[in-house]
Amino acid sequence: MENQTKKAEFKKLRDDNIDLAIIAKGGISLYYNSSIFDYDIQLLSTKGYKVIEFDNRVITTEIELHLDLQEKLGFPAYGKGFDALNDFMRDYEVTAIGDVLVFRKLDHLDARSIYHLLDVFALHCRRNIAIGKKLLILVQVDNPEFSVKEPIGSLNFWLWNDEEWFEGNRC
Repeated sequence: MENQTKKAEFKKLRDDNIDLAIIAKGGISLYYNSSIFDYDIQLLSTKGYKVIEFDNRVITTEIELHLDLQEKLGFPAYGKGFDALNDFMRDYEVTAIGDVLVFRKLDHLDARSIYHLLDVFALHCRRNIAIGKKLLILVQVDNPEFSVKEPIGSLNFWLWNDEEWFEGNRC
């Protein structure tokens, strides 16, 4: 009985703080089980998050992905590349409570596209947190052994400060 009570308390704590749990992991959360995925989407929606879904059962190429991103995120026509997506994400306005970008069956895309997509979004999850906004990325895959081989959203910790960015300013 005590064990069940603790499980129920933990579940309530997890459910109440699902957004913070995702933020603590960098803003991106990976799912295999669709029912857990759908449950978490519902939790975030109930908290008032704006949910924007991308379904990779119909999006199977990088071009289709960029066209869907352009349409659903309200971007003007852009060069259909990840550098352009990164540029437009700088101007993307996250709603007051927060936005959740949901990618179903993302592993239907090629590994290179998945890596670049998640890398761009990891940067913008972090950037938005720094200005008090919440951008969360939920990714569901069909392969339980799915992994991204390279680090996403990694930082180079030797980046120079703004005043000394140019080598000439460090002399």
